[in-house]
This record gives sequence, C-alpha cells and structure tokens, in this order.
Amino acid sequence: MSISLKHLATTCLRKIGLQPIQARDLYDKSLLERELAAMHDHSIVSTASADGIMLHCNARFEEALGYAEADLIGKEISVIYAEVDYERFTDIRDTLAEGQSWSGEQRLKHKNGANVWVRTTIYPVMDDAGNHIKSISIRTDITDSKHVQSEKDMYRALHMMQDEIFLLGTKDLRYVYMNEAAMRRFDWSAQDFEGKTMMTAHQDFDRERFEAEVGPLLEGDVTEVRFNEDLDGETYENTVQLMRTADGKERFACIRHNVSERVALDKAKDEFTATVSHELRSPLTSIKGGIGLVLSGATGELTDKARNLLEIAHRNSERLVFIVNDMLELDKIAAGKMVFEMREHDAGKLFSEALMANESYLAQYGVKVVTKGLEDTHQIYCDPDRMLQVLNNLLSNAAKFSNRGGEVHAILDTSAEGVHITVQDFGVGIPKAAQATIFDRFTQAKNGEMERRGTGLGLSIVKAIVEHHHGTVELESQEGEGTTFRIFVPHSTPQGSTGLKRAS
Repeated sequence: MSISLKHLATTCLRKIGLQPIQARDLYDKSLLERELAAMHDHSIVSTASADGIMLHCNARFEEALGYAEADLIGKEISVIYAEVDYERFTDIRDTLAEGQSWSGEQRLKHKNGANVWVRTTIYPVMDDAGNHIKSISIRTDITDSKHVQSEKDMYRALHMMQDEIFLLGTKDLRYVYMNEAAMRRFDWSAQDFEGKTMMTAHQDFDRERFEAEVGPLLEGDVTEVRFNEDLDGETYENTVQLMRTADGKERFACIRHNVSERVALDKAKDEFTATVSHELRSPLTSIKGGIGLVLSGATGELTDKARNLLEIAHRNSERLVFIVNDMLELDKIAAGKMVFEMREHDAGKLFSEALMANESYLAQYGVKVVTKGLEDTHQIYCDPDRMLQVLNNLLSNAAKFSNRGGEVHAILDTSAEGVHITVQDFGVGIPKAAQATIFDRFTQAKNGEMERRGTGLGLSIVKAIVEHHHGTVELESQEGEGTTFRIFVPHSTPQGSTGLKRAS
C-alpha cells in the first residue's frame, strides 16, 4: 500500500510512544520535520532501495550495530542480517514489493559479530504508478529483554532437571544457585541456601579433596573435571565447569548425577569377568597343551584329516587363552594389582626388541617396517616389559590391518617433556563411527576379515598401561588410507608420584 510521509511519521511516533501533533490545521512542513527528527532520536532508522541496497542510516543505527553509514551505503542490507535470519531477507523484500509493510523480530549482526535483537517495522514507499521504489525501516533494540527472557528460560529448564545443579563461589564455596533437585537433598527452599556453603551443608565434606579436583579448572588446564563422591550411602558423579558472570565473577557450575546403579553393575560385571577368567584359564591351558602334544606326535602318527581338525582346535584354544589372559591383565590394572617395575630405559632399544619379536608376524602379512629415530637415545621412565607389551600390540595391530606388501612406519622422537612413539600403517583404516570406542574392551573395527580379528582387548591394555605411565595415546585414522597411533611417555613421573605399583 502506498503511504504518505505524514502518515509514516505519525505511525512511527506512536510506535515509539510519542504523540504527534493532533491539530490538522496546524500541520505543516516544519511540524513534519520535527516529528521525523523525534523518530530519528528514538529509533534505529534506515532506508534501502527496492532491491535492498542501503541508502541511509541514522546515528542510532550506527550506535546499535557499530557500523558507520559509509560502511554500508551501496551494500545489500542483508549483510547486517544474522545467518539464522538471512532467509527472511528475500521474504521481506517480496512482501514490500507487493506494497505491504512487514513487522516482526529480527536478529541483526553487530560489526563485532554479536547478535542484536530488534523489533522491526519496514514500510514500502511507492511511486504514483504503484511501483516499489524504496523502504524505510524503523527498529527498536530489544536485546536486553531477550537476554533476560533467555536467562529465565534457562533457569526454568535447570530447575526442572532431575540431576542436582548448583553454582558455587570459587573462593568461599558459597551456594549462589540451586535447582529443585539440589534443594530437595536438604529440604531447603530458595531462601534457605542463601549464605550456606558446601562446608555447612555437608558435615563430612572434604574441602581439601574438592579443591584438588577443581584446581585444574582455576589454572586453566582443562574446561571440565569429573569425579565421584559418596553421599548418604550412594555414589554420585560430579561434573564441574568454571563460568564467569557478566560482572567478571567466577563461579563453579556443578552437576551431581546419581551413578550408584551404574557403579554396582560395573562392579558386578568386573567380578563376574574375573571369576570366569580364572575358572577358564586352567582348563583352557590344559586343553591347549594336550592338543599340542598330540600334534607333536607324542601319541603316534595322525591322519591328515585328524591333524587338520586338531590344528583348528589348537588355534581356537590358543585364541581363548589369549582372551582370558588379556582379561586378567586388564582386571589387574583396574584393581591396582599389576606389578610395574619402573626404571630408566632407552625406548629405542625397546622398539628394536619389539620389531625383532614381531618379525615373523610382520612377514606373515607381507609387511615391511620403515623406522626413523630408533638408533638415537630416547630415555623414558617405564616398566620395560609393560612398554614392550604396548609396542607388540601396536605393531601386530598395524600388520593385521595393512595391505599385503604395504609399509608400517615406526617412529621415535624426543622432546623436552618426553618421548613420542608413532606406529603408522597405510591399510584399511578404522571407520569413523568406531573410533570413539576403539579403546573399550572387546571393541573391534568392523573390517570384515576373520583372519584379522583379535581378542578386542589389545588396545584397552595399551591405553591402560600408557596411562599408568602418566602418558597419553592418540588415534588418527581414515578409512582406506590407514591408521596412526601416537603415544607420549614423559621422561620421568610427575612430582609426588612413585610410578610404581606392586601386587598386593
């Protein structure tokens, strides 16, 4: 619809709460100019051509969005639209072309990248022939009210969650906020926790332990910490993050989740696994040994058919023994009962020993090993036997999943902090979906070839041993291109750690 300048000014003034001059007989050009000046003082005003090219913006526009008029003149007005609202630009332009005004809320993009919420009305200006020639936009900044509403919605959602959620002052551990689940623990209302601290709420609260757990947050080493605690006979997992309020105050944001059932199930599973493993190892070892004796000819000559059947049984019994031994290894590590004899050792010599031990295995898969840095000295503080176990696992894994005739790269490098061990193959790779759980027990990538299958425990053992050495293990893999395992082991154990655990 075509509008007059007087009607536009009157409408806009009413929208921002100002009353235009009412006496029609007093209305003249000077009054119109004053009304338009008032509109410019109170609203974010801009004009654009029919095809959306910026023609003019007022001082309030520059103040609200951070752009100078010269930054935008001649550019498409959509450059100030937030990406999530960009599709609206075409819809608005089509509405204006039909002679209709458009009203609604928008997110505009401040020059610094922040979103600015505005309530907008855009009026089309038509020529005498009814053609859309330009548009006038009048906006009001509603960002603050949107943020207030967003915070209300967030707190409403947090309040209804089943997990206990609370905010703490970082220095005094005083409660700043509690959701309903957290307040129910103490039978408190929103007024009751004011002034209360973690120390006054829990008589057996271990402040020293809590501060040790959250210390890395304050030091900026991590963005989140997790730890378990026992409360009222149940086990809870605490997830803590550090947040800063608008006025710069630091707060601990804590989520407390009841994991008693999960802990009980894990314990029952571990106990069952340990029991089965112990009960299976002796008879399996006997079966494997007995079949081995028969195959060796101790009971006389065998027919070809009998030998083939026994060889299959021997391989399967051997694989079952490997599985049981691996399960027992993991149980020992988890229970802190595995012996770790820590001492200074040369990682290069260890790697060379692992390559010799796996020479026939690598040859079985037609894999050639290319080494780098093994001849140099790389001192680490480790249990040589356990680290050899790690290297054997990685090399055998690389061989299994390499293409026949391919290469495996074995690389050692030393930094100021420790030794970096890399084992890289160029084979089938690990599917992306499997990479997140590849270090879990009994996890194997689905590569489809039975001959490449193992116990599904090797990488779990690798991770457990490396972490016991205060090291890290990382994986990088691409299907069809290969897999790289990178291990870091420090030169010495962290201060205050013995690095030695003996069987109890």
